Amino acid sequence: MPRAREDDAHGPGGASNGVGVAIAGILVVSFATLPFILITLLYLFLTIYAIVRAIGPGAGANPVPIVMGFVLITSTLVVLIGVAIHLVGRAITPKRSRTTD
Repeated sequence: MPRAREDDAHGPGGASNGVGVAIAGILVVSFATLPFILITLLYLFLTIYAIVRAIGPGAGANPVPIVMGFVLITSTLVVLIGVAIHLVGRAITPKRSRTTD
């Protein structure tokens, strides 16, 4: 396997090193903002739930909708992360060219 030269602008995969650094930066920023997004969504859910419970009949908190809300919010975030990774992976994967024999 030939070694890459020191002055070569491309890394071992044939992609520019700048693209790799940009992708790494985007990943770091997105993963760093995930806790903020999760806490914000949970706070918004609990605020809306409290307003609805205050307007509606009956008193007291029911833990089932609160737990279901937390589960749905976290599950939705996990699915959205998976979809985003899939779409980015498809976008940066080179297309295979068909060879006609």
